[in-house]
Amino acid sequence: MFFRRMRGVRFVNRAPTKSGQYLTLRITPMTVPHVLWWHSHVQPIIDRDPSRVDRDWNWLLYVSFATVASGLLARQPAAYTVAIVANEKGAIIPCALVQLMGRFPALDNHSKTGAFVWFLSTAPDEALTSISEYPISDDRVPKRLGRIALDVAITHSLNERRNGRVALYADEKGGEALVDWYRRCGMEVLSPNIRLPRVPRRLFKPSDGRYCYFSPRKAIEASRALDSLR
Repeated sequence: MFFRRMRGVRFVNRAPTKSGQYLTLRITPMTVPHVLWWHSHVQPIIDRDPSRVDRDWNWLLYVSFATVASGLLARQPAAYTVAIVANEKGAIIPCALVQLMGRFPALDNHSKTGAFVWFLSTAPDEALTSISEYPISDDRVPKRLGRIALDVAITHSLNERRNGRVALYADEKGGEALVDWYRRCGMEVLSPNIRLPRVPRRLFKPSDGRYCYFSPRKAIEASRALDSLR
């Protein structure tokens, strides 16, 4: 545990597929072209699925707002793209986006800081198998994208010397199923009786039993669980 915190952790660089083989990934700082491609190719497919929590999201707006707001609040914004390496020349296809506040009071200890996941989204299979320039067959679609995207936040926190602490708010549209999924990922759920850290209230919802977080111990466990993909 000590060495993982002190020496840093590499991001995941591959994902399993239905074929049994691995697909090469690259995790890179998010850029405007990534967001524009997502907005035009991925988001319309997400918007057709009423079960998606990220339906009707506007990443063009969210990234701009999150970056400005986090910067003004000294929250050290960070944004990452999880991408498939499509060819030997290094062309990449975004398959998940993660927007963080890199410095946020930890939910389990307000005197400490961690990362807060403001937005996280993964591409549906259809968005990845319908790219004419770089066709991906059904059995080559990457699996575990949700956990890999969540691991981006843990890795960022570890490498920024925040001991892996990560928090987020499970959108109400996801119901209890979403909270349960975060629990299965190793996150703990903040009791609604526990007050949130002192932050601008208009930017965050009240404590209602949907705030989830990784303590340092849980973050290390979740990080190690993906070591075979690094």
